[in-house]
Amino acid sequence: MSSKGTRAAVAARVDVVYRLLLLGIDRPRIMEHIEKKYPAWGCRTRAIDGYIAKAKQLIIEAGECDRELEFGRALARLHDLYTRCVNAKNHRDALAVQKEINDLLGLKAPIEVNVNDARRQLVELMLEEVMREAEEATAGAAQAD
Repeated sequence: MSSKGTRAAVAARVDVVYRLLLLGIDRPRIMEHIEKKYPAWGCRTRAIDGYIAKAKQLIIEAGECDRELEFGRALARLHDLYTRCVNAKNHRDALAVQKEINDLLGLKAPIEVNVNDARRQLVELMLEEVMREAEEATAGAAQAD
């Protein structure tokens, strides 16, 4: 068999294992599946472990993405879906899509409050009020004399 055919066969076998891994099938079950369904492979445990390793690497590579591109794609798809829902007068689904857009953009994120800053501002306001009352009391006492 030529090396090109061997590469093609290996690629096809890795693809089978890749799909099994995506289904959540573990190594022992992969081994069992290959023995039953693909006896013509004539593979040893070591070869199948190699296919599993290559398939896992493909899964890792599939997980590497351009976050900005995927964010834009997700947002564009949601806007398109929202438009389709509104045009179909499906307001319930349009609202659900809008909520998903809001979540994606972080519009529902809780407001961050710095407690120390809030306390300081409250104390300053209270101090201003006390000072104003003290000034008014002093001015009133001076007029009474």
